[in-house]
Amino acid sequence: MKNVKVLEALGDGPKTIEEIAEKTGVPAMEVRRYLLRFVEQGKVESYQKDGKLYWKLKEKDELEEEFKYV
Repeated sequence: MKNVKVLEALGDGPKTIEEIAEKTGVPAMEVRRYLLRFVEQGKVESYQKDGKLYWKLKEKDELEEEFKYV
């Protein structure tokens, strides 16, 4: 599935939407939609560097993991 391809593309480090689209073959607008959905689910996060927006898999916080079912 396309959403899995997008997540897998981030497995080897942060990328821009264009880089993810190029690597997966998924159109950039669709990649953006998936990324925004993943942000809501807490799976990915973004940051800005050198004027570009990069996306990466969200690192698990120990406290977040400990209290996720509370």
